[in-house]
Amino acid sequence: MHTTTGGRIGPSGSAALLVLLIGQAMANIDLAIVNLAVPAISDDLDVGSSELTLIVTAYALCSAVLLAPAARLGERQGVRRVYLWGLALFTLASVLCGLATDAAVLIAGRCLQGAATALMISQVLVGIHRWFSGPARARALGWNVLTLSGGAALGQVLGGTIVSADLLGTGWRAVFLLNVPIGVLVLGLGVVLLPRDRPTDATTGRGDNDIPGTVLLAATTLAVLIPLSLERPDWIWVLLAAAVPLAVQFIRTERRVIARGGTPALDLRPLSALTVRWSLASYVGTTLTYIAMLYLLSLHLQQQLGLPAWQAGLVPLGWVLAFGLAGPAFARSPKALTPYLPFVGCVMLTVTYGLASFVPAGAGAAIWPLTAVLCIGGFGLGINHTSLLNLLTSTVSPRYAGTLSGTVNTLSTVVGVTGVALFGAAYSWFSRSTWAGSTTAWILTCVGLTLIAALCSFAALRAVATAPGPADPPDSADAADATAAPTTVFSIKEHPGHSTPTAD
Repeated sequence: MHTTTGGRIGPSGSAALLVLLIGQAMANIDLAIVNLAVPAISDDLDVGSSELTLIVTAYALCSAVLLAPAARLGERQGVRRVYLWGLALFTLASVLCGLATDAAVLIAGRCLQGAATALMISQVLVGIHRWFSGPARARALGWNVLTLSGGAALGQVLGGTIVSADLLGTGWRAVFLLNVPIGVLVLGLGVVLLPRDRPTDATTGRGDNDIPGTVLLAATTLAVLIPLSLERPDWIWVLLAAAVPLAVQFIRTERRVIARGGTPALDLRPLSALTVRWSLASYVGTTLTYIAMLYLLSLHLQQQLGLPAWQAGLVPLGWVLAFGLAGPAFARSPKALTPYLPFVGCVMLTVTYGLASFVPAGAGAAIWPLTAVLCIGGFGLGINHTSLLNLLTSTVSPRYAGTLSGTVNTLSTVVGVTGVALFGAAYSWFSRSTWAGSTTAWILTCVGLTLIAALCSFAALRAVATAPGPADPPDSADAADATAAPTTVFSIKEHPGHSTPTAD
């Protein structure tokens, strides 16, 4: 359908990728920007702390529950169609949030935004997996990582600025209403530029919807996230305990669906490969430490070091930007170095957490040593994530792109919330204790992050060691169903001394 030239994503591929990544960026910006708009929302709508918590967490909760089903829906209906549905719903939900007159309407709008986000971002990895191959895919994954970091950084910078600017007298509402013209523009571009992919016969069967599996997956995800996200009475921890039997029952249900030849809500077969398991272990472990560190920094810099909020926000900005720069750097790395990059990235992250525990930090210029150390960690995390995603998409057949996208996105959301809850609680407990205090709390939590990152380094080594070689055949299940594999749209077949563009 489209071609690439000179070893790079061609104009058609670049345009399609840009449309996907703008949706990814909108979702990331919205999450970060709303956190900074919460005080203004509280003053305007006169809402309590529980409602404010829901305004922030409803977005993540609804998104997490629907990520895996949304990725599966993309396999059934096509990436283009589901992505555009999600973008249209996100735009409409932003209108609802921007015009909300009370907390209930705003919370409902945030729930719709979360659902729309799941439809959009679940298709990004599926689209890259199915539409790109070879060096084109590596570059697309690199730009995806850059978008993830850039969206978070931009949301952090824009949040307070937009609210303070009071655009046309809209105050905090502008953080939602600005999504509307952007969403309409990107929707028009998507209709024109995104490839018209068609689901294969293997993913269009009727009457085989795995309703029990879908419900169990949603229930398991909520059982983990609700106790960690909301202000809670003691009894709500029963939900967290229920997550284990729910997860066991979900796995049993999916195995039964696969055994009878049905279509599972989340196909677990690709996860049986050792390379996939070790890669996911390293990926989600480093994600947990990353999200937890960003939260701990906000507490440490403001509560212990006494920095103003705007200055505290600038310290992790280098971390986030360095994370994004690692994506394009990975795409240009020497081929001989590529297998070692997951481990190298983890080592850089481990060193960063170790140094952060004692590097000098304080008011004024003394915060820059910590900022420099965090930049090392951000670059290492970006290298780790980009190389692991490249390894995963190379190992897992495009036939299972929906499974891979749903698994990666859902696990990332769950471990992110878990990391904030666990390390945030540990930091607060150590800070209040008579034998520790805030300085020791920071050191101990950094040590905990260092240990997890070190374990992720081992997992990254195992992922690379168990990865199939270039001459190895594809997964047997994939080979058996080779006719069902989706067609690559943007690909490059390289030959010694030159690269030839191909139209698949």
